[in-house]
Amino acid sequence: MTRNVLCVDTPDRVATTAAAVDRVDGLSAIEVTSADAVFDTLEAESIVCVVTEYNLADGTGLEVVDTLRTESPQTPCVLFTDVSPAEIDTASFEEVIVEYLNRELPDAEDRLGFIVDDVIDHSAQVGFLKPEDEDERLETLAEYDIDTLPIGESFERLTDLIAAHFDVGVAFIGLIEADKERFLACAGGDWDSLTREDTICTHSMLQEDVMVVEDVMQDNRFNENQQLQNLGIRSYAGANMTAPNGQVIGQVCVLDDTPRDYTTEEQHLLQQYAETAMEILELRRTVREGEVAQ
Repeated sequence: MTRNVLCVDTPDRVATTAAAVDRVDGLSAIEVTSADAVFDTLEAESIVCVVTEYNLADGTGLEVVDTLRTESPQTPCVLFTDVSPAEIDTASFEEVIVEYLNRELPDAEDRLGFIVDDVIDHSAQVGFLKPEDEDERLETLAEYDIDTLPIGESFERLTDLIAAHFDVGVAFIGLIEADKERFLACAGGDWDSLTREDTICTHSMLQEDVMVVEDVMQDNRFNENQQLQNLGIRSYAGANMTAPNGQVIGQVCVLDDTPRDYTTEEQHLLQQYAETAMEILELRRTVREGEVAQ
């Protein structure tokens, strides 16, 4: 399968940069000559890596990194430039895998292809994004000791209600563990868990508001996810289950096999359902702790 690499460079250099990428088997370069064009290209094409010059006609490589952080944070970036690292604000590279290669090195073009290939593989191994406070989040999740809480019937009734209200194929309540999302109840599907690499909730949990994907096949983050295709997931909306200490431990989500959007009112209601699920968990935990203390 051909992997598209976006090459962002000045008009006099972009062809050379693209040629270096094209020499690697399985890579195909897409050329643009401005920072502004990056956003549109990420929307239109499935991109596995971005190679960018630092000094561009309409901005800098930092703007390219900012676009990646917002639109496609799992996509790695290679800064291919003759600007010294000392002149670059590397703090802006957080959450995006960024490699640096000085294009003035004698074998820079040969190295570029190798680095791009390697950083793509490394990005695939990373698999999914994690919150900066992931350890604290997992500690919060562990405090609920889900296996000891009598929540099954309550959550099954809740997901049945959610699926019926939104008229969707699937509604579920899932807890996001270290390596997988575990489904506590799933109306319309017989699912136990998904790896975090495969679940959209890995992205949704990083957003404060409800995340909506109107059409999975039109979203470059997910349109090559074979597991989502196997499950027939075409549209998605997910709301955070947030513990009293502010840590997001799970999601309440609705899925369908056709593209669809969700109004502001529908998103607000989905968030209320997520808060209800969290309240049920908190109540059950409080009751259990009271029984243990007696």
